[in-house]
Amino acid sequence: MGLPGTAYRSRLARASTEGLVSHDRIRRRAGRQAAAALGIAACVLAWVCAPAASAAPLAPTSFYANFAGLKLQEQDGKPVDAARWSGRILLVNFVYTGCSSVCPVQTRALAEMQRQLPKPLRSRVQLLSVSVDPLQDTPAALKSFAKRMGADLSGWSFVTGRPQDIERLSQSMRLFRPGTDVRKPDDHGTALWLVDAKGGLRMRYGGNPPDVPRLLREIAALDALPNQPNL
Repeated sequence: MGLPGTAYRSRLARASTEGLVSHDRIRRRAGRQAAAALGIAACVLAWVCAPAASAAPLAPTSFYANFAGLKLQEQDGKPVDAARWSGRILLVNFVYTGCSSVCPVQTRALAEMQRQLPKPLRSRVQLLSVSVDPLQDTPAALKSFAKRMGADLSGWSFVTGRPQDIERLSQSMRLFRPGTDVRKPDDHGTALWLVDAKGGLRMRYGGNPPDVPRLLREIAALDALPNQPNL
């Protein structure tokens, strides 16, 4: 056969050039796709690895600051989240299930007060009973105690925790008088703390026994204040 003619060589050169251009387009397209994939991966990685936004710090004057950093459990075993109380009036006391004197009398009186709250107001009031005997008062023990006392657990939390956390809370709330002759948990304070919907302590009552009519009046008055959140 003879050497390819001019027309053949021209077609071969054009085909080679088109092939080079086609491969170059493929390489460019692949590069763009890889860059896009890397960009998406970087965005996903940045979103996954970015630290979660921290909650707003509690004001030192907030009653909830007493609970900051504590690992506490409710009667159902769920961790306590103090933020859940925000926006509700809070009434707090301290008990232990092995108590045979003040604690059951006080808790039954508070259960009666809870029943007497008008229904719309009841949904805006949270009761909180914290155990001062964490070694004995498991969540199950507290739940059993609450039922015996007639507590409505839809608006009342019974709370326990690690001994070191309960001790820290006891110190910040000054639940035990100073001295070496103090018996724990027997000699704990029996006061009640009334906290407004913004976390401000409004009143500290004597709780042996609770003055139920006064509590009902003052909780209703606190709820009626104009700075209370409209739930």
